[in-house]
Amino acid sequence: MRRSVLWGAGMLFLVLACVRLALPPNVAATSSAKIIYSFAGGADGAFPESDLIMDSAGNLYGTTNGGGAGGCGTVFELTRAKDGWKHEVLYNFANSSNDGCGPTAGLIFDSAGNLYGTTGGGGVTNCYGSGCGTVFKLAPNSRGGWTESVLYSFTGTNGDSGNPNTDLVFDHQGSLYGTTSGGGGSYGYGCGAIFKLVPNPDGTWTEATIYVFACYPTDASLPITPIVLDTDRNIFGATEYGGTEQCAEGAFRGCGAVYKLTPNSGGGWTETLLYNFHRFQGTAKNPAGGFLFTADGRVLGTSVEGGDRYGAFFQLEQTKKGWEQTVLYRFYGSPDGAYPVGRLAMGLSGNLYGVTVEGGANQSVGGGTVFELEHVSGHWKEHVLFSATNTAYNPQAGPTVDPQGHVYGTFAGGNKNFGAVYEIIP
Repeated sequence: MRRSVLWGAGMLFLVLACVRLALPPNVAATSSAKIIYSFAGGADGAFPESDLIMDSAGNLYGTTNGGGAGGCGTVFELTRAKDGWKHEVLYNFANSSNDGCGPTAGLIFDSAGNLYGTTGGGGVTNCYGSGCGTVFKLAPNSRGGWTESVLYSFTGTNGDSGNPNTDLVFDHQGSLYGTTSGGGGSYGYGCGAIFKLVPNPDGTWTEATIYVFACYPTDASLPITPIVLDTDRNIFGATEYGGTEQCAEGAFRGCGAVYKLTPNSGGGWTETLLYNFHRFQGTAKNPAGGFLFTADGRVLGTSVEGGDRYGAFFQLEQTKKGWEQTVLYRFYGSPDGAYPVGRLAMGLSGNLYGVTVEGGANQSVGGGTVFELEHVSGHWKEHVLFSATNTAYNPQAGPTVDPQGHVYGTFAGGNKNFGAVYEIIP
């Protein structure tokens, strides 16, 4: 891999030694965890599934998959206040051919303070009648609110894709990139695709599907991890399924893969599978979260399968033999968590933070953990910062870490069972 500057939803520069072993879980880690907002359903919004972003003032922004005035989800802001956090709905999705429905991916800011995101449904009424999804922009207006515009509605037809499912990424020219779970077939059916949106001088955007995945056994499938760009406009990403080796029967075959797309001089893109995950016992497979690049060219990520059954934290390193995998930590289910999903986040100390959707010390209440991975004397050591309770469980998105080291994210549950936002002070 070319060791150039990388940015995007998975961008992080890490200065970490090459490690080969992992220590057993440390479940006795001390942290202060609390719910800072519980969604009430209805107009308030319901079921947050995306990761959160933070502005320079420490305010949090995210989306809910349901609720809102239109019943199709919201974009919300949580503002710090003296007596806690103030929740405000910035936009309600309307579920029409002119709007999106059901956002599940996170948001990004541009340099002017505008927000961008995707909805998995809504827009053009293809894709089994529920709409194929949209890319949207929210711009602050003179009235103190936000104005939404749909930049693109996916059609799900041949030559297009459908159902965008990951955070967007800007390149240095202001174009947007993202992935879809459908693509290449009629009405959004397919193995996934990568798209690009280019801004035009008149304020409109032009969309192009730049790559359609071909599925197992010749290609990757289902790109549900955010992509990363380098300064040469190469695109890197991972897929949960596909690749060249089979891990399961049925539609979701393949153990997953890491891919690279290189722009061609005459237009178009060339894909290379950098690494195909294997079904070997104990190895990581089926990556379902974001990944990080280290300063020396390694890849760090998590897999929802593999390890000793419950998923793993792994490293990919380029050697003379090609890309090779090392499992840095294996999840055990109980009490340390099972099936890590969502992106990894890095704190200022270099420690990594993530979530598991199941497992932990309190599996009877739904399961799930927030964990910390600490690099100690050549090893990675896991600390469970939070295990599921009756009112907070099953996190679906990775955490966000502020400059003070506080960790934020979303859970299912909450005081009214419509989801919640948490804060953890490690």
